[in-house]
Amino acid sequence: MAIRFPVVLALALLLALPAAAQTTHDEAVAALAADLQALEADPSLGGLARLERLQARQALAEARDARRRDREHKLALAGVRLEAARLAAEAELLAEQAAQLDRERDQIMIEASRLEAERARRESERLRLQALAREEALQRELEQSEADRVAALEAAQAETEQARKLAAARAREAELARREAELAAAIAADEITDAAPPPVRRDGDRRIYTLAGNAFPSGSASLTAQAQASLRALAGLLAGGGAITIEGHTDSQGADAANQALSQRRAEAVRRVLEESGVAPGRMKAVGLGEGKPVADNASAAGRALNRRVEIIAN
Repeated sequence: MAIRFPVVLALALLLALPAAAQTTHDEAVAALAADLQALEADPSLGGLARLERLQARQALAEARDARRRDREHKLALAGVRLEAARLAAEAELLAEQAAQLDRERDQIMIEASRLEAERARRESERLRLQALAREEALQRELEQSEADRVAALEAAQAETEQARKLAAARAREAELARREAELAAAIAADEITDAAPPPVRRDGDRRIYTLAGNAFPSGSASLTAQAQASLRALAGLLAGGGAITIEGHTDSQGADAANQALSQRRAEAVRRVLEESGVAPGRMKAVGLGEGKPVADNASAAGRALNRRVEIIAN
């Protein structure tokens, strides 16, 4: 990029020394022409500052053809034009280099933005895949939980059904045992010919017959043979009357619900015997009152024995 022969130095020599002692006018022009040629041949600057180089060539041509009195002025002007062309070319080169740097910087920023966008996209994809994996894991857990719940429910239903079948079987066994006991008691009652009806007391127009608690085995609703024979004797006294209410009672020992159920079963057992003995079923109603209507103190064994009873109320 440097010029072979500094223009300023050439001008200084030209102006400071006599023409005959230092150089001829043609040699100075040739030196400037060589400098211009070097500028145009410079690979970095040769294509730049076209206007300024044109002006330098024109000034150099004028200096070459100048008359003697104008040679010094034209030669100095050519040197100035040449220096201006060189400076303009360097300025354009610097401007192009700056523009290239700007373009490279913009490209770097664009690439950085692209890389950042790609990184953000990859991070978003990674998070999406993580969320999808968590969702799939949660779905598997929910499905497994549902499967476990269904299996547990089916197992519980199976156990419940098994328990229900067992309870039904035991209930049938208990019913068969009750019927066997009642049948055995009925057969035994047939042999009792002198049985008396239960004791009776009057309450206005009502007759209340009381079947004592010993008419049933403990905790059972199966009537003894003696109790069945007594009820058969009572059935003859109840023929042709009005409504009959059969009330079952217990003492206070045991759970309320169990006492209620036992008193109901005992009242039903009395009703069946009376029905089998000829009392019209439409006249009778059996109710279990549990321990709700005691007639004695439950604190003593004698009082509890009086409270365990079945009352047949004839209107």
